[in-house]
Amino acid sequence: MSNIAITGIGIVSPLGIGKKTFWENCRKAETGIKKIASFDTGSLRSNIAGVVEDFQPKLFMPPAAYRKMSRVSRMSVAASIEALKDSGLDMGRVNRERVAVIMGTAYGSSSRVEDFYVSLLKDGPRGAQPFLFPETVPNAPASHISMFHDITGPNTTFCQNALSAENAILYAWNLLSQGQVDIVLVGGADELSSIVYSCYDALGALNKVKVINREQACPRPGRGLVLGEGSGILVMERLDFALERKADIYGIFKTGLITGGITSIGHYETEGEQMGRAISLSLKNAGLEPDDIDQIDVSANFSGEAEEMEYARIKQIFGNRSGSLEVIPLKYLFGDFGGAGIIRAAAILLSIHHQEPLPSINIEALKGKSPGPVAWNRGFKRKIGSVLMISSTFGGGSAGLIFSGFS
Repeated sequence: MSNIAITGIGIVSPLGIGKKTFWENCRKAETGIKKIASFDTGSLRSNIAGVVEDFQPKLFMPPAAYRKMSRVSRMSVAASIEALKDSGLDMGRVNRERVAVIMGTAYGSSSRVEDFYVSLLKDGPRGAQPFLFPETVPNAPASHISMFHDITGPNTTFCQNALSAENAILYAWNLLSQGQVDIVLVGGADELSSIVYSCYDALGALNKVKVINREQACPRPGRGLVLGEGSGILVMERLDFALERKADIYGIFKTGLITGGITSIGHYETEGEQMGRAISLSLKNAGLEPDDIDQIDVSANFSGEAEEMEYARIKQIFGNRSGSLEVIPLKYLFGDFGGAGIIRAAAILLSIHHQEPLPSINIEALKGKSPGPVAWNRGFKRKIGSVLMISSTFGGGSAGLIFSGFS
């Protein structure tokens, strides 16, 4: 498989809109987790999430383009506009049949799903709102991106809860490595909605924090997950294609792997054996040893289960080094959602590009319930060569992805 270049980044996230604001908030460990204002949480046990604020689609596209789009589609198209602009690609000179759009989302537009089926149940088939139905399809954001940019290459979407974006990255890597396309707009996106939030609350899965005002919330690890929303798009290209057009390259996607474990519904793989396999095989396929990894980005999400599993497997694979090891739990800043893998990857690539470590915590902080808020460590500028991104999801799925610098 080929090394694949990443040349463009577009971000609509709780940590800011646009890569510049996003990076500044990332490097300072500014949280995007706040009180939810978009729907009523009065009857629920939690009212916080990673919230995208001040998103105005009219700053990215004309009203005629976004009027019928859902929030998640609007965020996705906006991120794609930013990513293409950042990449320096001239779409007028590109063979659009050799451009793909691959997305990952856990729920797509869950708010439009809710609105459509409420209208169906309330008013019957004749009263259902047909203009809402197209946005109930999880592939709607990817389709809107293709239509907006007149892209006619492969277009598809992966749905595997918190591994949705990781699946999209790996499929994009396959398409590019096999020479089927030259460019992939690969993304991840999800939106906060009343129905999804209420379901997680009913399951007892959420961090039981309720804040009164719009101040930043400080959930504690090990007490239940914190949801989020947003969209990220990366422009991935065959390395030879990027070099030929003299593109600026943020970094290289070297390799990755997804494994499946066996567990009960709503839980992570207890022993983490398949997570360990995903990490070990990703390192092996990249030709790297554990000591070659300069940063580890974990998928810790405040749940406690994910943290315990990652703690055990990192300790096992990284051996003696693990006692002093720092890990990066970016979801502690913007929450957990199906497309979060792209937001995490963007932060990793910006860290490599600027040669500045992301804020981290000691690995021991992943073990057990935290007595207080997250204590972040700020690193000094140093050489960052290879970064391991670990991901996991309910149902036992795990992933290991490796990014590196390019010179």
